[in-house]
Amino acid sequence: MKKLGNLKSAVAAILVGAFLPIVASAQPSADQQPGVQEQAITIPARPGIWGDIVYGSADAPIELIEYGSLTCPACANFAATAVPRLLEDFVNSGQLKFVFRNFVRDRYDLAAASASRCVATEADAKAALDDLFKQQKTWLGSDNPYQAMADIMGRYGMTQDEMGQCISDQDVQRHIIEMRQYGQEQFEVSATPTLVLDGVPMSFPGYDRLKLRIETLISTKELTAN
Repeated sequence: MKKLGNLKSAVAAILVGAFLPIVASAQPSADQQPGVQEQAITIPARPGIWGDIVYGSADAPIELIEYGSLTCPACANFAATAVPRLLEDFVNSGQLKFVFRNFVRDRYDLAAASASRCVATEADAKAALDDLFKQQKTWLGSDNPYQAMADIMGRYGMTQDEMGQCISDQDVQRHIIEMRQYGQEQFEVSATPTLVLDGVPMSFPGYDRLKLRIETLISTKELTAN
């Protein structure tokens, strides 16, 4: 099997060099609509899953957004413990739409976020996110995180060369960085995970408190509708 070769050095250098310049230059233009996330960020021309990654019905009465980082241990814990309960308690029944948005913190996060989106289907993107969170300590702590990342992404039909092209693509990087900036500008996101419950940003209060807040919102909307 062909290895990533110089990916550890060459692509790492690209990411190090690209991260801060893209952050500095990717401010939304004046004609962009800040209220619509898809219009506020660059959409790469290459095939992939761009913008919000949505779990549940788009018509659900309540929306919960997570701004998360693939190198954040607290985000990995949220993915492992809170997301399955959210799906079971609210999303699968159509009461809640759960949305994941990347909020990258470092070059490995940028690479992983990019790779998870250069896949064929949203189902693949969700599964890749799940694997990257579950195996976060393993791939991030390996001697070559890019190789370990490529091993994970290979499960979703991505060759090592394809991953190298994806994570070094400036438009893909810009898409991910602008998503971070959108969270900063619209919701003052500064840490991960940050949750936005029906437009109100907050830190994760623990699942029981989050569940209570969602149930209260659902009850309030039901009363208002009646």
